[in-house]
Amino acid sequence: MADDQEKAAADNPADAGADELDLEAMGLENVELTEEEQVAIAAAGARPARKTAAVEPVDGKGRATPKRRQQGTTTEEHHRTTPVAFVQEAVAELRKVVWPTASQTQQYFVVVLVFVLFMIGIVSVLDLAFGTLLLRIFG
Repeated sequence: MADDQEKAAADNPADAGADELDLEAMGLENVELTEEEQVAIAAAGARPARKTAAVEPVDGKGRATPKRRQQGTTTEEHHRTTPVAFVQEAVAELRKVVWPTASQTQQYFVVVLVFVLFMIGIVSVLDLAFGTLLLRIFG
């Protein structure tokens, strides 16, 4: 069995340290496990704790974040759009839309119509059933 584990470790170097468990990271620092138990835990997917060095970020700012501009101040970047410019931009965006064909529109219409009729039927049956039930109880 140990030979199989060594072969698997040689095939997959990422799992090579799977037999060495970090019990402290698993909350089992005071528990002594047999080799079979350690192998069983490792086979179940427990991995040793990742050891990383405490490194400061390379792109640390080292300065305060600038405050936002006061609301109400106007700049050249934020000017009001005229109604004519708004309509022109709206028309330009509508030209980008991929409109459905006539046959697609008919198919969508039929699907929506059938769904609405189906829902009307369900609501009508429920209304009739509850109305009849209420009349029998209180009538």
